[in-house]
Amino acid sequence: MKTVAITWWIISALIVVRSEGEITSDFSENQNKSLQLILEHFHNKDHIKNGFKVSDILKSIEVDYSSGVFVNLEFALKQTTCHKTHRTKTDCELVKNGRTFNCFACFKFSYNSPKILSQLIDCVNILQVDSKRTNRRNQSCKEVELKKGSEKVGSYSFLTSQ
Repeated sequence: MKTVAITWWIISALIVVRSEGEITSDFSENQNKSLQLILEHFHNKDHIKNGFKVSDILKSIEVDYSSGVFVNLEFALKQTTCHKTHRTKTDCELVKNGRTFNCFACFKFSYNSPKILSQLIDCVNILQVDSKRTNRRNQSCKEVELKKGSEKVGSYSFLTSQ
């Protein structure tokens, strides 16, 4: 009986680790960079003691504009058994009834540069997300999206030629 339980535990752990790795496998370089910036920002908070892992991607948008690249992400973070300084270890398991946070972020990157022109990061307990907060997030994200940056070569001449 113990062998069956241990086998199921190992299989479950591998499925969790594998599924978390697949969550961001389709992300672009800018989306992965955004996700890493959000996780660093989140784990640098004093009130966060445990590590958290991405458990669900709710929104993932990337748009190329002449003024830069816009990225919008929304995802759920689940509490793990590891301390936040060891959050990247593969043996960190999700806490069954642990805390869950909803993270919403927007970034505007300059072209051909790692420079961030504008950003918004908002990670709150999942119970704090309501229509009022969602509307406020979307409005602030629009401001990030419309931020002007370095133009693509020829975009100014194309726009003025019309």
